[in-house]
Amino acid sequence: MAEKRLNYGILHPSARNNPEKKDKQPWGSLIGFLSVVMLVVAWGVPTVCQGAGFALVQQGTAAMAQGNAFVAEANDASAIFYNPAGLNQLKRPQLYLGSFFFFPDQEYRGWGGDSKTRPRLHNAGSFFLAVPVHDRVALGLGYFSPFGLSTDWPADWAGRYITTYSRLKTYNVNPVISLKLMDNLSIAGGVNFLWSDVRLRRRIPLFTRPLVDGKSDIKGSGTGIGANFGLLYEPLQGIKLGVSYRSPIYVDHNGRLELSLPTIVRGVPRSVDGSAKLIFPPSVTFGVSVNRFQPFTFNVDATWTGWSTYENLEVKLNRAILVNGRPATSIVTEKNWHDAWALRFGANWQVKDNMKIRAGYTFDMTPVPNSTIEPQVPDANRHIFAVGGDLKVWRLNLGFAYNFILNEARNKDNLIAFNGVPLPDFAQVNGKYQSHTHTLGLSAAYEF
Repeated sequence: MAEKRLNYGILHPSARNNPEKKDKQPWGSLIGFLSVVMLVVAWGVPTVCQGAGFALVQQGTAAMAQGNAFVAEANDASAIFYNPAGLNQLKRPQLYLGSFFFFPDQEYRGWGGDSKTRPRLHNAGSFFLAVPVHDRVALGLGYFSPFGLSTDWPADWAGRYITTYSRLKTYNVNPVISLKLMDNLSIAGGVNFLWSDVRLRRRIPLFTRPLVDGKSDIKGSGTGIGANFGLLYEPLQGIKLGVSYRSPIYVDHNGRLELSLPTIVRGVPRSVDGSAKLIFPPSVTFGVSVNRFQPFTFNVDATWTGWSTYENLEVKLNRAILVNGRPATSIVTEKNWHDAWALRFGANWQVKDNMKIRAGYTFDMTPVPNSTIEPQVPDANRHIFAVGGDLKVWRLNLGFAYNFILNEARNKDNLIAFNGVPLPDFAQVNGKYQSHTHTLGLSAAYEF
């Protein structure tokens, strides 16, 4: 039993009961254990960057109010994100500013007691500038956050050795060009310059005297480049077909692990540099927009996201650490995610020349299998209910949108392990996870 405890980081009983022996020994067993703990911590660096819940598609209020069914409508500057081929529909240059606020609530019920994430308001912003330079050429520049949000569990909850706080921020600059090949056909392309920042905090189980947990804090950032393409085709008047593609983006994150440990723990580095490569997944959206039944417009979209690129996670360290008694500079964790679809339905009603009302619904399927679900992002199939509208005052268009995102209840019944060594049962936090999110979007678009 003592050997099993040693693998989890519990000091050997003889070391706890014999202070002289502790001073004489080189802390080899403790270093081995803490090396494994460091492995657990490093293994979690990029895991905040996963799941449909961290793909932010709310980038414009018109789309957001229609459940993000917008790829074949795409008739404002936010088309730079949804389908840049729609920019040729604009007759004047347009400056678009958007702000989005997310208020998530996640709950856990299971062994070890119930818990819930701390209330935290997240915000993201978007900026789009669209300029028609010719009857058949339009240019655009976008700035937005395609991935983000975080989880913030109590520091003393049962799953604190897996996560207490995780956060992902991304910033993307996207210049595009759209060409009208025919009166009813436009194509577009652009480049994406992405910057990503990750932070993760968790507790480290140290069964010392007195009983106290260690702490870890990981920060990492990196950059990557990708591309996006769009097509908009109107085969019949009032019926538009749209396609939008975003490529995968490879990002090398470089950062540092900071450990906060009791002074009794010696011979263990408090700071370790490392790196991890992440692939932000590709996506394709297909859609149709019908406005033959004025004053109503109806949209249906389907989005495929290639989450199968996330097969495993490899963390590379700048120095060897002991894992089960063997030095290692690379740790691989299996993820085995699968591709996922989202189905979107939206409509708008032109109440007056200067006023629209919008509504929509999305069914967003999770890419996370039962074998790898974890409390950092307890992702599940999502139902998104959307409403909103626009009010135009002269050349200024004001938009608002509200989404209620309801995650289906999800049961976790697996083992979280690293290099084949699982955490102890009490730290697995198997049980039922439920979550929902309130999202508000506000925008202002000015035509020059």
